[in-house]
Amino acid sequence: MIAGRMSWRITLLRPVKTPDGMGGAKSSYQAAGKVWAEFRNPNAKELTAAGTVISDLVRLVSIRRRRDIRRGWRVQHDGRSFDVLHTYDIDRETTMLVCREVVT
Repeated sequence: MIAGRMSWRITLLRPVKTPDGMGGAKSSYQAAGKVWAEFRNPNAKELTAAGTVISDLVRLVSIRRRRDIRRGWRVQHDGRSFDVLHTYDIDRETTMLVCREVVT
């Protein structure tokens, strides 16, 4: 890990389920902290499904090691949100997040 490359301040968002009063649950996200991160090479592709062009952007985000982040969390930076698809530890100091941009 090269700390100088971690130049982006991101917010980690943890999923929270709140009862909706009718037996179901409403999903929302709660801030779990801010960390410094490095956005690595994006992988963008365009797909055609049902006559519509769909773009997909997957980013690798490296942060200092954390054990609590799981699939379903979100990363937020500069007004953009990314769903965490997978996490893995590169070494004793770095956790890599595989993220897909959320398009709303």
